[in-house]
Amino acid sequence: MTDPIARPTRLVLIRHGESASNAGGWLSGQDSCGGLTELGVAQAEALRDRLSADPELRPDRVVVSTMRRAVHTAEIAADPTGVEVEQFADLMERTSGEAEGLTIAEYTDRYGKPPWTDWSNPLSPGGESGSEFAGRVSSALDRVAAEGRGRTTWVVCHGGVIMVTAIGRWPGSAGNGMTDLTTIPLASPMNSSINEWMVGPDGDWRMMRFNDHTHLVGVSNGDAPAPI
Repeated sequence: MTDPIARPTRLVLIRHGESASNAGGWLSGQDSCGGLTELGVAQAEALRDRLSADPELRPDRVVVSTMRRAVHTAEIAADPTGVEVEQFADLMERTSGEAEGLTIAEYTDRYGKPPWTDWSNPLSPGGESGSEFAGRVSSALDRVAAEGRGRTTWVVCHGGVIMVTAIGRWPGSAGNGMTDLTTIPLASPMNSSINEWMVGPDGDWRMMRFNDHTHLVGVSNGDAPAPI
């Protein structure tokens, strides 16, 4: 039998289904998360059906952001597996600070620019800068990968988490400032999309797929809302 430690580690990063903040266009956080919309639930159910039909993606572990929209998505998707959903606060979306709860229009009027157009500074006082957010996510996923070495872990999280991982884990990105999403032509992944990485025994990360949302045919309208 192959030693599991010698096998690649598979991390399946899944964006939550459509949230109330996605649909309403406002900045939500841990306390203000409005959970999933009816469409978000339908997306999570479509994801569940697709994952259930693919035994190669069966998880050994399921970890999830502590935000309501991610937890609900994980509970729906993982239900057929019988694997317990573990909440992990460091996987939550970038914190907004005092701007939490504002609509995009209100934020733009108050701060003179749309949200997510400045990656160097926090969105507002009390929020995370882009580098702080990217560092938190990187450390969290390093821990998840190490704990699940040689196995498959589903990580149910957020658009921002998936994007900074895609940029930060790209070969040669370390130390080159490639955590600034405003300078990288990378689209926000669709709600409930599958984004897969393989981590080799030597610790190298290899992207297997990004924004795979074929299960949403007939469910969503094809728009990828911003990571809010």
